[in-house]
Amino acid sequence: MVAVRVLLGVLIAVGAIVLALPAVVLVDLAAGGTGLGLCPEGLGTCETSTFTIAELVVILGIACVVIGGGIAMCLRVLHRSEWT
Repeated sequence: MVAVRVLLGVLIAVGAIVLALPAVVLVDLAAGGTGLGLCPEGLGTCETSTFTIAELVVILGIACVVIGGGIAMCLRVLHRSEWT
């Protein structure tokens, strides 16, 4: 069960990173950066299409669902092992 607890901790940490990623991109853009490559020449000349933004939202959404499912499965395994 130690492996499940370690996996649960890793999934929670990865989930926190995935959820914080949009904020990191916005802070980078506001500080004059490239937004982690989203706007290669900075915010002033950024011509990112709507499809790029939609693609990022879909990818982050799928990642959150997969990570959340993994966390739920780990919790279910831990709960069942507690009763046996």
